[in-house]
Order: sequence, then structure tokens, then C-alpha cells
Amino acid sequence: MRDARDIERTMRAHGDAVWRACLVYLPASDAEDVFQDVFLKYALSEKRFSDDGHVKAWLLRVAINACKDVLKAARQRNASVDELVDEGREAALGATSDDDQTGLHEILSAMNKLGDPPKTQLYLALYEGYTAPEISKMTGMPEGTVYSWISRGKKKLREALS
Repeated sequence: MRDARDIERTMRAHGDAVWRACLVYLPASDAEDVFQDVFLKYALSEKRFSDDGHVKAWLLRVAINACKDVLKAARQRNASVDELVDEGREAALGATSDDDQTGLHEILSAMNKLGDPPKTQLYLALYEGYTAPEISKMTGMPEGTVYSWISRGKKKLREALS
């Protein structure tokens, strides 16, 4: 375990950068947990660093990876967009007002009018947060084809909404 003075110095020097990195990915409540975990990992790590820049890079990498893990876990336990809309829980999707909820309904309606493909690929990418490689594995399509369908779907969706 690292010396308490080393941990304090590192937190003073790099705490703001780690905090900002966490906030880019997560809401503040989750970012706090990740922030604490990052410095706990630092405290328990026996890794030797060549300089202060190496420490900062390591801390940021650990923070970003931890944030991605939190997002992945949340995605796996979250309800689908359709379920949230059916339950009237659009606020969970970021809709904060009646106008936002109306807009969400319009977008979902326009997506439902798209053919398949690109509907499935676009839905998985935009609303469920999957990457093209993940969608490729799920649908059995080549990765390049998935990218193409997502691009075409976005274009068709823009046309339908304008």
C-alpha cells in the first residue's frame, strides 16, 4: 500500500482531472463512486511510475475504464426505450418536459416507419448504446454493412423528422 502523503499529493495534483473525466461519462452520483475507486486502486497498487505524467495517465485510464464498466452494467440492467415509453418514464431517457416527451414519441414513431434494415441497427446504436462491432455480432452482418445501415438510417430519420 502506498504512503498516505503520496496518496494525498496525487489526489491534489490529479484529482480534478480524474473528476472531470468521470463526469464526462457519468452523472455526479456515479462519478463519485468511480472517483473513490480510482484512488483506492492507486493506494493499493504497487506499480512504479516513471514520472508524474505517467501517474496521471494511469489514473485517467483507470477512471475511464471504470466509467465504461459502470455504463456497460447499467445498459445490461436498463429497460428498453419502448418499455420506458410505455410506462411513461421518458424522463429516464433524458426527457425533462412535455416538449421533450413529444419529441421522443415523434422520433420513435419515425423510427417505426423505417424499414428493417436500418431500423434494428439504428435502434441498437442510438437507443441501446451498442457499437457497430457489437451489432455486427448480434445480427450476423459484416461490420461495414452495419456502419452503412446506421448511416442510412440516420439520414432517413432526419428526412422523416424535417
